Amino acid sequence: MSELQPRDFTDVWTFVRVVDTGSFSEAARQMGTTKANVSKQVANLEKNLHARLLNRSTRKLGLTEAGSAIYQNALRLLEEARALEATAAGLQTGPAGTLRVSASMAFGTTCLAGLLPAFMERYPDIRVVLSLTDRYVDLVEENVDLALRLAARIDMLSAVARPIAAIRYVLAAAPAYVAQHGTPEHIEDLQRHRCLTFGASGAATWQFDSADGMESVKVNSALAANSSVALHLAMLRGGGIALLPTYVVGEDLRSGAAVPVLPALAPQGFSGDQLYAVYLENRFLPPKVRVFIDYLVDAFSQQSARSA
Repeated sequence: MSELQPRDFTDVWTFVRVVDTGSFSEAARQMGTTKANVSKQVANLEKNLHARLLNRSTRKLGLTEAGSAIYQNALRLLEEARALEATAAGLQTGPAGTLRVSASMAFGTTCLAGLLPAFMERYPDIRVVLSLTDRYVDLVEENVDLALRLAARIDMLSAVARPIAAIRYVLAAAPAYVAQHGTPEHIEDLQRHRCLTFGASGAATWQFDSADGMESVKVNSALAANSSVALHLAMLRGGGIALLPTYVVGEDLRSGAAVPVLPALAPQGFSGDQLYAVYLENRFLPPKVRVFIDYLVDAFSQQSARSA
């Protein structure tokens, strides 16, 4: 096997500029060269990679499957090159650039969004683009710098999953609900109550850590939803007992808008017990990603200290 030799990545940068501008002509104008030269660079890249990267038409350019993969990898390569160049030249004055973050709808709206203003104040040269969705996000395909995911554990091959904070869950109900239906004293009592469960099934099994070990109970769901935000609102309106993360219901418990149910037990969450920051493995982690992760670790550590 022949040894890989260093190469000039001009054709890669040209390809990225063509994709970003959507035009050979505009890419050439921005790069101060000719359209013919830009076309030649992209053609050489396709020849060297033995793959068509662009679907060309008279109206627009489109990425092929191979082109999309090469483009995303090229963006990471460009990010690394810029970080390395800035470090070597001593020009890194501070974290900057666009930081693309993905999080679940519930976590993003109830917890993360409130932490962003202080982060933006600390790092004014970082622009945050927050994408909230409850579906799985592919970091490469969707050009995401960092995804915040809740899970018991995460197995990744080409990405890093750094633990950020422990996630606690509680059973909660509105005061009006317990006043009318009573308060459960044992987990078996939950079977006689209206329960609000996560998912699409009409039945669910809730598990608890107790002094006697792991206990579980099957509950009949009066309302099943795939959103903890929806379950939270239904609980506050007296809909029943809900199993919710404390970042969703914590403030209501402190204000009295909700009351804890079976507080001596530790319910197991439907989305795991740990918040992870997931990002692509990168020898030169962009400063904007590094400082955001450090900020989150510090912010959640302070929250835990205040609630202890």
